[in-house]
Amino acid sequence: MIARCGDEENGHDLYIVEQSITPQQESQSVSADNQEKAEVDLSGLQWLSRHRPEAMEHLLAFFKESGRHLDPKTRFLISVVTKVVNFTPRGLRQYIPRAMREGASRDEVLDAILCAYPAAGLTNVIDAVDILRSIPEASATPIPKTPTSKTPIPTWREVASLADLTPGRGHLVVVEGQRLALFREGDQVHATSNACVHLGGQLADGTVAGSVVTCPLHGWQFDVTDGQCLTDRGATIETFETRVEDQRVSIYL
Repeated sequence: MIARCGDEENGHDLYIVEQSITPQQESQSVSADNQEKAEVDLSGLQWLSRHRPEAMEHLLAFFKESGRHLDPKTRFLISVVTKVVNFTPRGLRQYIPRAMREGASRDEVLDAILCAYPAAGLTNVIDAVDILRSIPEASATPIPKTPTSKTPIPTWREVASLADLTPGRGHLVVVEGQRLALFREGDQVHATSNACVHLGGQLADGTVAGSVVTCPLHGWQFDVTDGQCLTDRGATIETFETRVEDQRVSIYL
């Protein structure tokens, strides 16, 4: 379609070509909008891995090789130093807990922050210390629970109907005070702890593809069949034995 409009300032006529949109093109446009929204929902690392897979493969291999002689605690403390220098609060909230989980004390993390002072400056150091103070200390070794008379005896506990569980999405259940995530894959159901080991994201709200759930906070991925973290091979989430009988789902807990 060609439309005519006047250009009063220059005394000329302007002709604008307007293209009619067919229903098929409109459908394709909606599909493109959905795809664009899915792209926006990806974390930066996921987006780069999708659009520059070769580059990311080599980059991650470089990082892994460059630190292979360092123990995990040292690697994460070095990461803390770099996050102070560049001052990325999100990075500090990610790597300080990871350093602590690998056995770093708060004093060691504080030392790492202070070591960044020559390159980072006083303001970045003080702001990083404020972030450290806001993060609860993580125990490197889980403290075993002391058995008491109130400790429930493990048994099969019915938690849901199979028909209520939609494949491709997580479902939150609370069993004996524990928040668990259920994931249906065909007629099989997997159960895991609901909190991501990274920064506590709710896995039941994550996106699911096959047997892999992606945390909605920072994109950490886990195999729900065995709890293995696909983002950090040293991390896992707890899994629970399940069974389906007469379309009823039970967890051994």
